[in-house]
Amino acid sequence: MHALPPAVLIGLWLNATKVGFVSVTDAANAIETITNHLEIEIDLNASLVEKSSWLDLVGQVAAKSQPVAVGLPIDGDPAGVAISVLSKIDRSVGVVAIDRDHLLCQTLQDNWVLIAETNNVLHYDLSQSKRRLTESISSSVDQLSASELVGDDAEIVSALESFRTLHLPPHLTQRSVDAIELAARIWIVARGAISSSIAMHSPSIDKRRIQVLEQLVRESRTVLQSVITA
Repeated sequence: MHALPPAVLIGLWLNATKVGFVSVTDAANAIETITNHLEIEIDLNASLVEKSSWLDLVGQVAAKSQPVAVGLPIDGDPAGVAISVLSKIDRSVGVVAIDRDHLLCQTLQDNWVLIAETNNVLHYDLSQSKRRLTESISSSVDQLSASELVGDDAEIVSALESFRTLHLPPHLTQRSVDAIELAARIWIVARGAISSSIAMHSPSIDKRRIQVLEQLVRESRTVLQSVITA
């Protein structure tokens, strides 16, 4: 089953708690379900690790002055996360920047850990990022349809059919949910099409195909990272 990256869901719940849309307890329970973990590790340094509950973390986030931000690192774009961190985490899960000095992420060993690490994970606005995605979709349809592409879309179709939107906070408007779902589906399609399609008779058109699809990937990622105003 394909679903939203866990970091996106966690960011939505943490920011919903911060502005009072959901309780600290409800958010902690939801994050336990999303992560399938009851506690997190506090990475004080390389030799000393403590453990804490999601309830404690949510409470700390709710008391902060700034919302959390979400980063979805991919090849070529670390999304504001240091390279030294990227080598230790599951990038497909994403990261949650609790603030400029702390990152919540999942290690390659499947543990959730709060790392004291300076980061530059950005905050995005959902309305603006959705508008850019919509514009990109509109321009991409014309360009790709005229490119006479060939390929196998079986994996893309399978991924779309298995995609489910689960564990979203109840306060989200249908407009926000629709934007997030659209971005997730475009991300699946664009990433899959980069490797599964080709413009066989024109290297220049094929190069343009990749550029168009990569643009769709960037814009859809930005929507998924827009957890502040969702």
